[in-house]
Amino acid sequence: MKKRLITGAVASLLSCVAAGSIGAASAETLTVYWNAGHGYKAYADAIKAFEADNPGWTVRWEKFQWPDMRTKLIADFSVKNPPDLTAEPNGWVQEFAVQGLLRPLNDYVERDGKQIGFPDDWQGYTVDRNKFQGKYYGIQLHLTCAALLYNQDMLKEAGFSKPPSTWQEFREVAKATTKPGRFGFAPNPTFYYYWSWLLQNGAKYYDSATNKVTLDTPEAAEALQFLSDLIQVDKAAPVPVAGADYEGPQKLFTANRAAMIITGPWDVAPIMQGNPKLNWSVAPALKNKTQSTFFGGVSMMIPAAAKHPDKAWELLKRFVSINTELAATKEAGMTMPRKSWAEHPDVKADKIIAPFSQCLPYAQEPDGDLRQTGKWARVNELLQNAFDATVYKKVPATESLKRFTEEANAVLSQK
Repeated sequence: MKKRLITGAVASLLSCVAAGSIGAASAETLTVYWNAGHGYKAYADAIKAFEADNPGWTVRWEKFQWPDMRTKLIADFSVKNPPDLTAEPNGWVQEFAVQGLLRPLNDYVERDGKQIGFPDDWQGYTVDRNKFQGKYYGIQLHLTCAALLYNQDMLKEAGFSKPPSTWQEFREVAKATTKPGRFGFAPNPTFYYYWSWLLQNGAKYYDSATNKVTLDTPEAAEALQFLSDLIQVDKAAPVPVAGADYEGPQKLFTANRAAMIITGPWDVAPIMQGNPKLNWSVAPALKNKTQSTFFGGVSMMIPAAAKHPDKAWELLKRFVSINTELAATKEAGMTMPRKSWAEHPDVKADKIIAPFSQCLPYAQEPDGDLRQTGKWARVNELLQNAFDATVYKKVPATESLKRFTEEANAVLSQK
């Protein structure tokens, strides 16, 4: 009897071990790379729902600042061990598609496009910017543009009843609102934020017909020098803190240490959460020769070497659903690419989001054509160097942009 009990116990134990082994074998992990500033509850909820509907699956949601993510992603590509799904900050889709590092999404779109509303419910240019040679390689997650955020109390205290709308007015306000321990304007160290100034002065980045960059112009130099002079001459703006953290200006603004910043809806939630009593508002983009700003946003892509592309696509669909979009907007003030999102009553009624949506008709993407050369990243590195030379080292903008143009065109001419 005792022997039978022991035998039965052993058999039961082996059965449990076997069952555990089967369960362990079926457990899978989906790896997702994400921006550290976009870890919204709306997306966490989408992940939880995915895991609940897919027993045995766990999503490893890894968050990075964009430069750190790029370094990690390039290293992953080199050893053929990329994530299953990754976000990107505007430009990487076509860059990596040119190199054959991304999976085309056409088969998924053909199967599920009508169900999720893609591409018809997306703003048209957000679809085109994520295509290469007629194939879909990315799906837009956020659609953003940069506008002027200003502290109403600081402007009123300095004698201004409304926000500036031109460069001249902006300079006057920035100088007037600068005091010890406080700046009129807080610039960002990342050159992409400078595009508003260049576009407003009529500068063009790249000519696809000649395969040359075209920033060695008076328009581009005047724009970059204007920004540098705000910092170095007027002392109305601090020297940007170099590094991977794009949140510096937002933090100064939230702490009542800057009267104005130029940024997008990604900074809305941090401002509201960081200082709920701050009296601030959003104004349209500035004008000089023209009124313009840059548009951008985040897209998602599936690497060609992803281990679980089908599951990655299933999670992607949850991230871009209209309900998730509306939840992320309500939570964080983020703007979205769906046409149905823009027409939603909750979006139209939002006093903070509405000004951003008004910028989209005149927003531009300065480097869309350049991305298709496969040399976008290297050229942009050179442009960052040129901007840094002027902003940090006081090199005249005409000189730094001339050098950039020569170096960039040398890169573009290489086979």
